[in-house]
Amino acid sequence: MIEFLKGRVTPQDWLIVSGIVFVAILICVGGYFLLYMPEQEKHVALQEDLTKVEADLKKARSYEADIENLRKEAQMWEELVTSFERRLPDEREIPQLMRKFELLGDEIGLRVQLAQLPTTTDTRKETIPYAVTAYGDFHQIVTFINLLERHNRYLKISELDIDEQEAGVSEAKFTLSTFRFLKKTPAETAASAAKGAA
Repeated sequence: MIEFLKGRVTPQDWLIVSGIVFVAILICVGGYFLLYMPEQEKHVALQEDLTKVEADLKKARSYEADIENLRKEAQMWEELVTSFERRLPDEREIPQLMRKFELLGDEIGLRVQLAQLPTTTDTRKETIPYAVTAYGDFHQIVTFINLLERHNRYLKISELDIDEQEAGVSEAKFTLSTFRFLKKTPAETAASAAKGAA
């Protein structure tokens, strides 16, 4: 090194300079991998989080801008469901309703027989079907079906089959179904709420 200060460069000087350069490169590379790379990964993760938050915020702002329309739509659906539920007969009312339909058939000169079929249940409702057999002329049968369909209680007529008229009498067979919404138990309501929150 003293020779270097005198103006001459020796192999030993080159070795020292090379060692210093090598150590400087090691420090730079180590700093890059130990300090810069983790910070860069944090920066990318924060950028992704920021993008997600901005998208959520944009969606929330669009909901906020449309909140009145959403409230009106929710109210409309609530009124529709309430109206539909009002048209569904109460469980205690169903036997009386079926008797009423038999009397309705008698009033128009139709002989009506109703027999309850097995009920079916899904997650939201119970279907209560009746096998209906009606005897009368075609006009009486059609009138009876129209009266059922226009009844203030919600009824569904399916599997309609009308035989040919013989001696002024036809036999009509169909299934008359009514429905009942099933009320959720407190445990089911809590499970639904938890699922919705998730």
